[in-house]
Amino acid sequence: MKSLHTLLKVAQRRMDELGVEAAKVQVQVEELRAKQAAILAREKQEIAAAAGNTMFASMLPAYRLRVKWQLDEAQQQVKAHEGVLEGIRAKLQEAYVEKSKFEQLIEQESKRVSTERAAREQAMLDEVAINRAGSAGK
Repeated sequence: MKSLHTLLKVAQRRMDELGVEAAKVQVQVEELRAKQAAILAREKQEIAAAAGNTMFASMLPAYRLRVKWQLDEAQQQVKAHEGVLEGIRAKLQEAYVEKSKFEQLIEQESKRVSTERAAREQAMLDEVAINRAGSAGK
């Protein structure tokens, strides 16, 4: 029975570790999305500034190309992180199934022990009743 509790603790620890790992990757994804939003906001500001200045306007196409490259790069990183996140989620689901199995085994073992204990107690009560009935008949 102790080994099942130990295995349950190990499974829970594994789930906790995977949860922390998933949270870290999720934070990275959110940071990349914030970076994308900042790039877009900065681009809008530069476009507005270029509208009033012909020198800036001539450099705008190259700048927008660079922005597009930066956004594409960030999006590739987001996709890579999301792929990692999906893998972690699959492992987390497997760990949850394993943990549930240990919980079920512990519950079954507990029920078995309770049933055996109740059967022993009933047998002792029956023996006491038989002994009393036997001594009352003498």
